[in-house]
Amino acid sequence: MDIADRTYPFTRHVPFQMPEEFAWLRANRPVSQVRLESGDTAWLITRYEDVRAALTDQRFSRTINREGAARVDTGFQADASSPVFNFGGSISEPPGHTRWRRIVNQAFTARQAEAMRGAIAAHTDELLDDLASRDGGFDLMADYAYKLPIRVICDLLGLEDEARPEFTALAAQLTRRDMQSSFIEFGQALQSIGRYAIGLIVRKRQNLGDDLLSTLIGLRDEDDGRLNNEELVSTVILLLMAGYESTAVQLGNAFYALLRHPEQMRRLRAEPQLIQGAVEEILRYAQMGTGYAIAKFTTEDLEVSGTKIPAGSTVFVSLASANRDEKIFGDDAAVFDVGRGCAHRQTAFGHGPHFCLGAALARAEMQEGIARMLARFPDLRFDGPDLDGVPLASNLFTFYPAVLPVRV
Repeated sequence: MDIADRTYPFTRHVPFQMPEEFAWLRANRPVSQVRLESGDTAWLITRYEDVRAALTDQRFSRTINREGAARVDTGFQADASSPVFNFGGSISEPPGHTRWRRIVNQAFTARQAEAMRGAIAAHTDELLDDLASRDGGFDLMADYAYKLPIRVICDLLGLEDEARPEFTALAAQLTRRDMQSSFIEFGQALQSIGRYAIGLIVRKRQNLGDDLLSTLIGLRDEDDGRLNNEELVSTVILLLMAGYESTAVQLGNAFYALLRHPEQMRRLRAEPQLIQGAVEEILRYAQMGTGYAIAKFTTEDLEVSGTKIPAGSTVFVSLASANRDEKIFGDDAAVFDVGRGCAHRQTAFGHGPHFCLGAALARAEMQEGIARMLARFPDLRFDGPDLDGVPLASNLFTFYPAVLPVRV
C-alpha cells in the first residue's frame, strides 16, 4: 500500500471501522512518516507496545507549539499568544507536571470514584425518569450523554444548585468546539471559564466543603506546598475538557456502537454482569479520538522499533491503532465484542505519567449510565431510517454523533 499520497488523519469511511492504513502500517511500517493536511510532515506510531513506550518516554514532549513543529490544519489557526496554546503551561511538563500530579493524585483515586457511585446512580435515574415521562423519543446526546457528566462535575466542584445553570452554559461554550468558527472563540470561552473558576476558588478558600475542589485547595506537597490559583484554574479546565466533554462523547459513542451492533446490546442487557468488561471494550472499539489528540515533539534524536526519529519532529501516537493491534487483542481485534476478556488492556486513557486522572470516575459514569439505560428501556432503538445516516461531528480531538435520536 502506498500511503504517500494519503493525508493524516486518514479518511474514516464507516464509524468505528479503522481506516485500512492503520492495519497495513502496524504490519509493515509501524513507525512511519505521514503528510498532514497542512502539507507538513510528521511521524506516526501505530503498534501497541511502541505507543505505550512513547507515552512513558520523556524525550517525547507534550508541548508542540514550538518552532519547527508541524502545523495541524484545523480549518483555522491561532497565533502563539492564544489561550489555547498557553493555558496550563506550568503543569504540562516536568517538573511542574510531576509536582502537580503528585498533589492531585491524592484526590483522584478509585476509592473517591466509588464513593461517588451512589450520586452518579441517582443523577442517572433522575435523568431516566425525565426521559421516561416524554412521548417516547429523545436525543440521546443532548438529553442524556451531555447531561450526566456535567452534573457529576458540578458535584466535584461543590457548586450550589443556583450556580449550576451559569456554569453549565459556560462549560458548553468551552467544550462544544465543533460549534465555534475559530480558535479565537475557543480562547474566549477558555478565558470566561477561567474567570469563573477564579471566583469559585476564592469563595472555596473562604468556606471549604467536602467536595473535590475543596480537597484540592487543601492538599499540599511536602516539599513544594499547595497548588496556586493558576494551577487550580488549569485543573478546573482540565476537569471540564476531560471529565465533561470526553465522558459525554464517549457515552454517545457507546450507545451508537451498541445500536449498530444490536446483538451486543441484547447480550449486555441479558448479562448485566458484563458491564465492567463491556465498558473496557467500548473504550477500545468505539474510541472518540480523531488522531490528533496525542501529539508529541521530540526533544532529541531517538529510535522506535528500529526507526530513527530526529529531534524537532512532530509525532502522533495513535491510541486508536494500538487498540486494534492484533498481537494484543487477537485476530478479531476489529470486531466489537462486549465479552472480550482482554479489553482491559485498552489505551483510551493513555499510559504513564499522563494517564487520565479521572479514569476511575469516567468508568463509573459509563458503567452506571449504560447499564441503567439498558435496564430501564428494554426497547431502546434508533429513531430514524438508517444508522449510517447519523450526522457525525468532529472537532480537533473528538469524533462522535452530533445527534442520536432514539425511541423507547
